[in-house]
Amino acid sequence: YVDAVMTIPKGVLFPMCGMNLAFDRTLIGPAMYFGLMGDGQPIGRYDDMWAGWCVKVICDHLGLGIKTGLPYIWHSKASNPFVNLKKEYKGIFWQEEMIPFFQDAILPKECITVQSCYKELSKQVKDKLGKIDPYFVKLAD
Repeated sequence: YVDAVMTIPKGVLFPMCGMNLAFDRTLIGPAMYFGLMGDGQPIGRYDDMWAGWCVKVICDHLGLGIKTGLPYIWHSKASNPFVNLKKEYKGIFWQEEMIPFFQDAILPKECITVQSCYKELSKQVKDKLGKIDPYFVKLAD
């Protein structure tokens, strides 16, 4: 393997993992809003990917870079694929809408802070993804 750190190119999304994550809170912290999870939520395990997609769109807009590389902490646990599928099936289905949404998301030039970018992105989530499921309206709020 190659122990490398790479910059993710502008316009390219990535599946961020919340277990191996470091960021400058003063620079990008407000954008680290993870998706809603837990009892009563229709989706599981996409919370960190959601945050990664949001922060990537915002960083691209603001001209900030995102690095990725090998994890610093390795974890391995027994997993039940049927339990996982139950938690993830809506996320798998919704990716068909979520990924193109983030690929096409454009933030106006007036958005010059992480907070203003995130507020604008949340409006777009509500408008475009809210039609898929009420989960996205709740997430946008």
